[in-house]
Amino acid sequence: MPEKFTTTGLSRRAVILGGASTVMAGLSGCVTSPIVGNAYEVAKAQILGSPDIPLQRKTVAGLPYASMLARIGKGPQALLLLARTQGQEQHWISGIDRSVLALQGGRVVKTFGFPENLKNTRSDEIDPVDRLLHKLVAPVRHTRYIDLDVGPHYGLVVDSVFESLGPQKVNIVELDFDTILIRERNSARTLNWEFENLYWVDPADGFIWKSRQVIARTFPAVDFAILKPPAA
Repeated sequence: MPEKFTTTGLSRRAVILGGASTVMAGLSGCVTSPIVGNAYEVAKAQILGSPDIPLQRKTVAGLPYASMLARIGKGPQALLLLARTQGQEQHWISGIDRSVLALQGGRVVKTFGFPENLKNTRSDEIDPVDRLLHKLVAPVRHTRYIDLDVGPHYGLVVDSVFESLGPQKVNIVELDFDTILIRERNSARTLNWEFENLYWVDPADGFIWKSRQVIARTFPAVDFAILKPPAA
């Protein structure tokens, strides 16, 4: 039987960018996302793929802000910057049209500007994704509640089981990282919806360098990789 984590979470890396209140104004509006690319061409993108952003490590080092690359399925990649923190959430924003991934401890907990948005994520327990996955020695279960903005899906219960797939080296723009690959198997209780999330976790402190997460049923998983992490 999978167990539950009871350990307290570790402190997060966070940074607040100058001018964030201006940049983030009107985020709740519906916009078209460059992360999605053309959301209605996702099927075509999955077949044909798209060229990646030609990015070098020296360019990443010169960025003044924490940054990540994100993409949906095989669609085009987009560069996101950490625009602000709101409580425990980090809001990563596209500079093109203000689409947003809101992360908490490495999990996508909210989105803005997608064809179907994750409006909220909550739990009665500590989320293992929040800097605890590097401590995983046996399968662990977790339950969370999510709100989607398509259909009457408020408080949708999602049960998950985490398991380690072992060490894995990943390359993020010319740098290799030693990580632990963690798989999260998810199942929604009241919908015919099962899916997997993947996390490439720093074995030292649980920081998530790379992840693939399903945030909705209407488009493929979101892949993201941290280029320049937030300040500790």
